[in-house]
Amino acid sequence: MLVTAGYASLAGLMGLGLVLNVARYRSKLMVSLGDGTYEQTLELLQKYTDKGPTVLDDKSLSTPFNSKYFKLTQAVRAHANFIETAPWVFLLVGLAEYNGLDSFYVHTSLSLFLVMRAAHVSDMICTKKAYGPARAFSTLGTMVLILGVSTWNILKVWF
Repeated sequence: MLVTAGYASLAGLMGLGLVLNVARYRSKLMVSLGDGTYEQTLELLQKYTDKGPTVLDDKSLSTPFNSKYFKLTQAVRAHANFIETAPWVFLLVGLAEYNGLDSFYVHTSLSLFLVMRAAHVSDMICTKKAYGPARAFSTLGTMVLILGVSTWNILKVWF
């Protein structure tokens, strides 16, 4: 039995949670696609039409963190960051496991990956500016994991 299947299932549940978070904000803000940039632009154009160029003097326009759509942007990016890495990790670790990688390393790699992704999501969604040390560490850790497992697979197959 492949250990990867259990961790991939946990990641599937994590991904589902991220999808539901995006859906919650899109529903609340009545945004059907994207992160609200289109809707925010339409609102700005309407304000400009109603009030003229002085609306551009509003300092809140230069700070995206003040936008009512920023939480949606955070949710969309947290989901996208997960989707950009999880398939590669599970494919590569699953292939390594199939090619004989010891289950200790499979458990270690995938449990660390899930912890790093959870920390990354936490910094993306729970911090005001969507940045914190856990996000940076998780990004680096995920890249190191992908590099390490890719290298192991290459060495196993060709050397």
